[in-house]
Amino acid sequence: MCGIAGLLVKMAEARVDPDLLVRMRDTMVHRGPDDEGIYTDGPLGLCHRRLSIIDIKAGHQPMHDSNSRYWIVFNGEIYNHRDVRRELEQRGHHFQTESDTEVIINTYIEYGAECVQRLNGMFAFAIWDTQMCSLFLARDRLGVKPLYYYNSAEVFVFASEIKAIFASGKVKSRLATDKVWEYFSYRGTAGENTLFAGICSLPPGHWMHMTTEGIEIRQYWTHRRDKFPVPCTLDSSAERFEELLTDAVRIRLMSEVPLGTFCSGGVDSSLVTAIAARQLGEGVNTFSVGFSDAAYDETRYARIVAKRYSTQHHELVVENADFASHLEDLVWLNDEPLHFANSVQIYALSRLAKQSVTVVLTGEGADELFLGYPRYHIPQILNRIHRLRPVLRPLLGVLGDMSRDHRIRKLEYFLRYDIDSAILANSITNDAESVDALLAPHLAHTQTYRETVLAHYRDLRDIGARLSFQDQHTYLVSILNRQDKMSMGASIEARVPFLDYRVVEFANTLPSNCRTQWPRGKELVKRVARKYLPDEVVYRRKSGFGVPLGAWLRDGGGLGRVASRVFDAGAGEGILDEQRMHELWSEHRSGRKDHSEILWTTMNFLIWRERFSVQS
Repeated sequence: MCGIAGLLVKMAEARVDPDLLVRMRDTMVHRGPDDEGIYTDGPLGLCHRRLSIIDIKAGHQPMHDSNSRYWIVFNGEIYNHRDVRRELEQRGHHFQTESDTEVIINTYIEYGAECVQRLNGMFAFAIWDTQMCSLFLARDRLGVKPLYYYNSAEVFVFASEIKAIFASGKVKSRLATDKVWEYFSYRGTAGENTLFAGICSLPPGHWMHMTTEGIEIRQYWTHRRDKFPVPCTLDSSAERFEELLTDAVRIRLMSEVPLGTFCSGGVDSSLVTAIAARQLGEGVNTFSVGFSDAAYDETRYARIVAKRYSTQHHELVVENADFASHLEDLVWLNDEPLHFANSVQIYALSRLAKQSVTVVLTGEGADELFLGYPRYHIPQILNRIHRLRPVLRPLLGVLGDMSRDHRIRKLEYFLRYDIDSAILANSITNDAESVDALLAPHLAHTQTYRETVLAHYRDLRDIGARLSFQDQHTYLVSILNRQDKMSMGASIEARVPFLDYRVVEFANTLPSNCRTQWPRGKELVKRVARKYLPDEVVYRRKSGFGVPLGAWLRDGGGLGRVASRVFDAGAGEGILDEQRMHELWSEHRSGRKDHSEILWTTMNFLIWRERFSVQS
């Protein structure tokens, strides 16, 4: 696990300044405190920070092949690198190290762009061909590892983190105003877009090839799988799913440094912990985070799992003051506004884990693959009751106001839409009326990538499957960005067994009734989990790893203090209606209304603009 960056100057006779590469590289020292390196070849420069996991002694980067024609910088892990190595050796390749990095470069030599099809892992890498003066970049299938780039007529710059691109001095920090509405609605941008103008993210499952003739970007892997197994039942699907997940965990236990699991007490991370413990034996390190507020605390369930599998269990409690003290620095670490409040917990948990291990396994991805969120039921219910909208909408509006239950309000909100619009809005955080009232009227309502994904799956009659695909392309990528940035901020490598591409491809062949059953979510996962875990862990109510934002924002000694400073600073000129912002803040602090979601969105946006000196 590492931080990579590079720069290609397009002007004739240009040469890259090594000091510039050092500046780029060392903005990401947290991603790789164990080793560092740079390489220059006329107009091209590569740089690398290393967190040593595999072949600790000989895995220095940038790395070259045996003939020094190809040079690579690589971030991630290739779990099947030994198998690929044996195949390459049979085809005449020779190796000087035991590293997976050398396997990638030789796989590229043998197969070209098709090399990515043979790799099972999480990766972002760049390979420079000194003879052809071409640059090849690739990102893993699901987007576990980030890869950003900037391209102009003069220069091409790429990096694991956006701040490293700015450290090149070749790019200015400007706001992508056409993405602001999407950010405030979803708390993030999707596809290749970022909130920085001109800064793009190479989409998951894509590669890029840059030659003297231009740039080609191509998708090499797709989520969509249309062949449903026959017959398909939850029981028959569970057997195959267990086989795949067990092997996905097994290969992710590959490490030359200590490893453990993030065990929140939820069914996904608990199942990963149980499978890992069965393979490794007693004494696995497990880590969980809790709150003094019992409504948000899951540590009791994590202790149950730790006791059953005799793990070395570690806990910490995050209080409001701790949360507030980290927030502004974590926006910087994240490169963009924090999508999720629990990013702070993951960072704090990663710092705790770093005291004992360097690698952790986590449970990310199960909800999006197997329909685990309660919100997945809403469009399906809507599809059945749409003709009753005239009666139900006013009734649900009254019930929502009386109970303050966000799920009732969301169902009432969705009743305004057709099924396509409901799917598109399923992961929305702030409704259109609230966003429009807060933002300047000239900002366009654009969400092109999300609409493109929606159209791609429109022919599917299975609403649950469509919801899953929509989130795999959008919401899940935000979750993985959170996991990467927060764990790497503490120099921890996080691995995600549920997102082994074999597990994903299997899940995506299943109709929704073979993934889950009303009223419970993620029933396929639970069918397997109950073989490993007690029912009180498997079938407890989903908590969502949440944060008591509403109460903490009202606390003037913690998050409320940060919010007051940020809102009073008034950095939203030209973008926000600051009068409306202060109205929301006043109503929330007084307890008259709960505006925690849109206040969190706004506060993060303002912190981000300040920390990155973002110009409109």
